[in-house]
Amino acid sequence: MFDPDFEELQGKLREIMEEATSLASGIRAWMLLSKEGLPIACAVPQGLEEAEIAAMAASILGVADLAAERMDQGLLEEVLLTNESGLMIMKSAGEKAILVLAAAKSVKTGLLVYAAKTASENIAPLL
Repeated sequence: MFDPDFEELQGKLREIMEEATSLASGIRAWMLLSKEGLPIACAVPQGLEEAEIAAMAASILGVADLAAERMDQGLLEEVLLTNESGLMIMKSAGEKAILVLAAAKSVKTGLLVYAAKTASENIAPLL
């Protein structure tokens, strides 16, 4: 069933993410998911399994949060992954959501972190 409020929220989220991805050219994909690992909104390349990626990202962030707590490091702010093909950042977007950005290796890490921080701060009040 069509929910106008949900459609409006999706539009606002996409707008925020378009602004964030313009801050760091080279961002290939983004995903906003619930803390439980369910996709809320995303822009990922064709063929990627959104639900699977969302569940794994939520698990990674949950384990990293627990490790930070056990190491007496306070609240986890973000997880940055570097790999052969690029970078990924996972960041809490308020108390209910997680933002995941995937970028090319050429993207400067600071710009990716800034884009994620800016988007997260703008998304948090909406959810």
